[in-house]
This record gives sequence, C-alpha cells and structure tokens, in this order.
Amino acid sequence: MAVSGTLPVIWGLTTGRIMDSVWIALTSEAVSWVEMKGSFAWRLRTLVAGAVLAVAFSMLGSVTGNNLWLSVVGMFAVGFLATLLKNIGDRASGLALCVYMLFIFSNAYPVTSLPEIEHRLGLVVIGAAWPVILGVATSFLMPAEEPFRRQIALIWRSIAVLVDAVSKNNNHKNGAMVYDEDKAVRLAIDSSYQFFGRMAHQVSEKDNRQYQLALLRKIAGMVAVNVIGMGEEKQLVDIASLDEALRIKAATLFSAMKEAVGRISVFVITLEPEEKLLAVSHINRLKKLTALIREYPWPEDEKQRNAIKRIMQLTDRTVRLLENAILRIDKMGADAPVFRSYSFVKTLFILKPKYFLSDIRMLFALDNFNTRYALRSAVAAALALFVFKWFRIDHGYWLPFSVMIVIQPYFGATFKKAIDRVAGTVLGGLAASLLLQLPAGMHFKEGILFLTFILMVYYIKRKYSVAVFFITLNLVLLFHIEAAYSDRIMVTRALCTVGGALLAVVSGFALFPTWDKKWLPSHLAAALKSNYDYFTATFFAPQRQINWTRYKRSAESKNSNVFDSFNRYMQEPGREKSELYYDMVTSSVRITRNLNNIQLEEDEKRRTTASNPSAEQQNKINECLDSFNKVMGHLSLIDPNHPYKTMDAAQVGVSPFCPNEMQMIFLEKVNIELKAVAQSLKEVT
Repeated sequence: MAVSGTLPVIWGLTTGRIMDSVWIALTSEAVSWVEMKGSFAWRLRTLVAGAVLAVAFSMLGSVTGNNLWLSVVGMFAVGFLATLLKNIGDRASGLALCVYMLFIFSNAYPVTSLPEIEHRLGLVVIGAAWPVILGVATSFLMPAEEPFRRQIALIWRSIAVLVDAVSKNNNHKNGAMVYDEDKAVRLAIDSSYQFFGRMAHQVSEKDNRQYQLALLRKIAGMVAVNVIGMGEEKQLVDIASLDEALRIKAATLFSAMKEAVGRISVFVITLEPEEKLLAVSHINRLKKLTALIREYPWPEDEKQRNAIKRIMQLTDRTVRLLENAILRIDKMGADAPVFRSYSFVKTLFILKPKYFLSDIRMLFALDNFNTRYALRSAVAAALALFVFKWFRIDHGYWLPFSVMIVIQPYFGATFKKAIDRVAGTVLGGLAASLLLQLPAGMHFKEGILFLTFILMVYYIKRKYSVAVFFITLNLVLLFHIEAAYSDRIMVTRALCTVGGALLAVVSGFALFPTWDKKWLPSHLAAALKSNYDYFTATFFAPQRQINWTRYKRSAESKNSNVFDSFNRYMQEPGREKSELYYDMVTSSVRITRNLNNIQLEEDEKRRTTASNPSAEQQNKINECLDSFNKVMGHLSLIDPNHPYKTMDAAQVGVSPFCPNEMQMIFLEKVNIELKAVAQSLKEVT
C-alpha cells in the first residue's frame, strides 16, 4: 500500500504531472486494499480481479459523471454490487472498495471527450497494474505454504490467549472473557477455512506439506476443546480452599500450557530449530508440573477431587496433542519459495476462467438477508450521490463514500461505525488542515503520506476510528499535495461525512430494516439443528464418525451466530425483550461442548475392534434422542420457513460405539440441557 501509493506521487512531483500521479496513486491505493492472505493462486486471482474492477468502474464513473440520472443509476448498481462483495468477507471486501471508491471519485471528476477518456484510461490502467506487479513480485519470493502456516499460527496464538483467560476465570468470574476468547479461536479456524477450505481427510498424503498442515489445524481445534473442558472443570474447584503449594502449581500449570502453545504458534511461522527447542522445553515443563500436582494431597471433597482428576486427564491429552503438533511440523519439512513451486504454465492455469465464474456464481447466490442489505446500501448511496450532484456540493463525493463505508448489515453496527467515522474524520481533517499549512519544500507532507498508507492498514481491523483518522489524512494529502490550504474544504469534508453517516443510520430504520428480533429465532433454530446433526452423526451413524470435527465446527459457528444475534437483539430499540433466549443460547453452547467431550473420549479409546452399547446405555441414548426430537418439534413454531426432520431411534438401530463412564455423564448433561431448552421454547411460543 505504502510503496504503490507513494511512488506515483514522487514521480508526479518530479515530472510536474501532479494530477496524473494522483489518479495513478488513487487507483493503486484502491487495488492495494485487496487482502493478501491466501495462497499464491488466491492472491494472483484476487489482484487481477481487483485491477479489472478498478479499471471498469473508474471508466463507468468517468463517462456517467456528466449526467445526473446516469450517475444515480450507476451508483445504485455499484452500491448493490459492492455490498454483495462485502458480504463474502475478507476474500472480497477489498474488491468492494475498488468498485465504489473509484466509481465515486471518477464520477465526481468526469471526462467529456474521447482524448480525455483515453488519457484517464491510461492512468487508471497504470495505477491498477502497479500494485499487481508489486504483489506478484513479493508473493513469488515468499514460501509457498507460508499463508496457510500463518493462518494456523493465528489459531495457536488465539488458543494461548484462551488458556490465559481460563486461568483467570475463578468462580464464574470473567466468564464472558472466556467465551470471547473461545469465539476468537473459532473465528481463527473459520478464517483459515476461507483461505484453505479442505480438511485433513480431503488432502492427499502425496501433497505432504498441505497434508501435515491440515492435520496441525485439526490438532489445534482439539487442543481448544480440551482447554474449554479444563475451564469447565475448574469452576467446580474451590481454589481458595486448596493447599497453597497446590494452588501455586495449578496456576503455573496454566502458565506453562500458555507458553507451550504460544511457542508452537511461533514455530509454525519460523520453522526455526531454536523455536522447536523452546516449544519442546515448555511441553516437558508442562509434563513435570502435571506429575508434581499428582503428588500433592488433593481436597477430600469428592466433587473437587473428580474435577482435578479430570483436569489432569485433559492436560495429559493436551500434552500428547502438543507433541503431535511438533511432529507434524517436523514432517512437513522445509517450505520452498513460490517461484520454485509454480511454473509459468501452472501460474497461467491459475487464471482459468472457471475460477472466476465460480466466484461470480457465489457472489450472486442471493438470499433474503443479503438482498435486503444490498438494496439498502444501493438506495442510500444513490440518494447521497443525487444530493451531491443536484446541489453541486464542492467535494460532495464524501457523501456517498461515507454512506458506503458506514452502512452495515445491522443497525447497531451501523451506528457504532458512524460514530467512529465521524470522530476519525473530524480529527483527521483538523490534523490535515494543520499539515497543509506547512512549507512544501521540506517534503514533510510526502513523508506523512507514506506513513498514513501503513497506519491506516494497520488500524483498519484493530480500531476503526483511528484508521479513519489516517484515511482522512491520506486522502486529503493525496488530493492536495500541492494545493493551497482551504478551511472550506475541510468543513465540507466534515459536514459531508456527518451527513453520509446520518443517512446510513437512518436507512437502517427506513430502508428494508434488519432487526434481530425477527432473525434471532432463525439463528437459534439453526444452532439447535446443527447440534441435532452433530448428535445423530455421533450416536446413530452406521459407523464411527472419523471426521467429526466438521460437525463440531458447524455447531460452534452457528452458536457464535446466535450469540451475536442475541447481543444485537438486546441493544435494539424497544421494550419487549425475552431473557429466555439467553438461556437457550447458553444451553446450545453447552450441548456442543458436551458432544465435543464425547468425541474426544472416543478418540482416546484407540480401540481396534468396535463394540455395541449395553441395552441400558442404548436406552439412555434413545432417551436423549427423544428429548432432541421434542426440541426439533418446537423449532418449526419459531422458524416456520424451514422444515425440521427428526430421526426415529427404532428405525436406525444401535450406536456404533460403547460409551464409557465419562461419555455417559456428558450424554446426561446433553439431555438436561435439551429438557431446559424444550421448556424455554414452550414459554417463547
């Protein structure tokens, strides 16, 4: 971003072609927003797509800018398309910015003749090609599997933070923090699937590096389940009543686990022998601490003793998983650079049309929610552009630009982003107004421009208001690198930003509003249905589910969606709020966690022969299925748009494995949660 945006400005200052350099830099900046996270193939396809979109919509804006109604119609189409792109996530959010940013600015400065169109087209093509060249050049030098390794390292790092949160969660305090960090782990796993969607069983062992990395990601998910299990057992222990020496060792245990997980995250990235040595050292320390804790006298209370015993058991399993993680990294071997992994023919194969056609089909796979959001954005942006054009507001392009940036799928998120946007813009405008008064000869402004490129990317997902501050600085300096200072421009910029933010907020009420009061039941039903699929795949599949983690991931993602929906629901205007939804959401989370523990226990058995459950155990399983079926029967009442089919235990036979004592305890916990959910559903309906 910094190099592709600043070098054209330096060229413009050197040659005296300032406005030409601004258009090149602006286009380069737009294409540079494309996130460079995935594999080389993904990076190349996305950069090329960004360059094509940048040229196309810059030209569309340039030729429609002289006509009010063509501009408004174009803005409607751009708003709709860009919102669909934003919905796809990290893969296409940068492409969305390319579309609406270049259309809006080009529309504000239209061309009137064929020579002007050709000149503008040449500048935009140069600006679009420049970051593609830089991106491909730097990507050729990186190790081929580094993007996948980086995604996995982020999962391990988030697990280290989760361990720390669990260690600080005493007697139900800081429970929200544990859930937030657990959610962060799931988001890191989901993000890795966005860029590398295949699971371990879907990767050929012939492709050794990717196979080992897929297994490493699966191991990370299982470690996270163990950590959550340790946290739940920890709640049953009265920490204050423990012997002081035992209490200190227990605290050190979590600290050692955090360090071991953290070192693995670094080892995945660096592949350095020194990092492996540190990781192995912390794992060995964790083993020794476990042995020491077993030597201390435990509480006499049976409930607490069982909880500590379970924590030790989960720690032993985690140690084995951590050792397996080190083994997988070792088996992966060295990571070759991209230029050794991709021949010229293979690189061209990446750009086959079928890949782009697949992305287009995914883009226009419309549903009710995405369509309403896209229409809301399109109407609001078109209205903002109409106001700008009709009243001929100087620099009024900030109106539609602010609308497209601020508007979000949900009202609460839109309102928060509006506040951040206005605060960052006002402060950024004030800072820019001071910078523009500095003497131009020192090239101080050009240096600040370079820094703003870096800082706005750094803060865009960390703190949006700070990112907006640097974005404002960047755009003002870019458009006024040699212009005289103007208080009027700064005031207009601020007023347009406020107006655009207000229009985005008002559209959340007036234009196809999306309220979680309506969507929360659907999210809850989806989470419970995902748990039902997880349960039936566990106990009623024809054979043992080896790839059970896909059910786990689906259920956890649905739980996360419904939890977020509930939080938005509680913040929406209106008085009638049902706390019963919170009870059902937390029950759904606990059901998933208990099913996870059942699967982990089954993985630990390592049996070579299968055995069927006893008649008493099968009756318990069938009883739990009956409780699940009752819950599913209620779901059609809160979410009538989707059919919820149930399974009859009499028709599917017996479970493919014999549950042990711990699995039966977790099964009973699932049954208890289901009965609570069924009762709450009765009250809600």
